[in-house]
Amino acid sequence: MKLYELIDPKAIISELAATSKEESISELVAALAAAGKVKSANSDGLVAALMAREQLGSTGIGQGLAVPHAKHDSVGDLVAAFGRSKPGIEFDSLDGEPVQLVFLLLSNKEASGLHLEALAYITKLLRDDVFCKFLKDAKDADEIAGLLKEADEKLSSGS
Repeated sequence: MKLYELIDPKAIISELAATSKEESISELVAALAAAGKVKSANSDGLVAALMAREQLGSTGIGQGLAVPHAKHDSVGDLVAAFGRSKPGIEFDSLDGEPVQLVFLLLSNKEASGLHLEALAYITKLLRDDVFCKFLKDAKDADEIAGLLKEADEKLSSGS
């Protein structure tokens, strides 16, 4: 699995305008629609599915990180978006801290295995404090895309 291939560079937002969990999720779903990864007509349903998942327990995993995810019939392939908020977003995180890095993941209900594999891969990447610091400090979406590609190469080479 390659995160760089999963996240279209057009679905990377280096400065989220959102100030709340739902706004950030809506903004990232809109980025996926703008990148042609999901249909705009399905955006409301996708946001509703993601927010329903949040009701089960926050995907704010702590240390400024969140991985909102959901399965929805309107999604063809596994798709992902990334957003960063330098000031942070209230996300009901496990540690109570605001979230700065948001990896959003959507898949079809039939793709459970791939969905879980992607969640595990993202979680593995986010365990690297240096990688997270670089993401937080990146100057723009292009630099973030480069960091994702570099992290993929590092993981696949076993370094």
